[in-house]
Amino acid sequence: MIKVETIERTDEDKIALLHDEAMKLGATITKLISTKNIVVEPWVQLKCRFGCTKFGKYKTCPPYTPTYQETRELLNCYKSAILIEGQPPAKQFEGMLLKLEHKANLSGFYKAFSMNAGPCPLCAECDVTGTCPMPEDARPSMEACGIDVFKTVRDNGFEIKFLEHKTEYVKYFGLLLLE
Repeated sequence: MIKVETIERTDEDKIALLHDEAMKLGATITKLISTKNIVVEPWVQLKCRFGCTKFGKYKTCPPYTPTYQETRELLNCYKSAILIEGQPPAKQFEGMLLKLEHKANLSGFYKAFSMNAGPCPLCAECDVTGTCPMPEDARPSMEACGIDVFKTVRDNGFEIKFLEHKTEYVKYFGLLLLE
């Protein structure tokens, strides 16, 4: 008879595996952060409402996303998150976040939930009056939920700036909430 030993992994081991997987999938930087270091502000959703041509055109954008108050309440359900830097294309970035969320779920982080960067890239056009054809894959962006991405990213040691020219390197930031 062959004796098979199972190895119990700690949360730290599981998180290290998630970091490694993120890098394999195309992330440029990942960092474990406390959800206390995620900045949520009421003005952020105003930028969506009065500055984004996508406002109200996607179910993953305001006014269909959680309010900043609901986001603050949601973050209280989590202790940590992985902040992830990546790059376009948007569909690949969201796919990476979804794979990481799934892997986190299977690793024991049953409450894992990812937040994307920018409008949902899954459909060319979103029928906001109908049912989402891919609800298992659609995720809101951090900013759509009232998260101040610039302050959160900077406060956690990442670099971010407004692009002045279309030829500049674009960075995407996503979040994987863990518990």
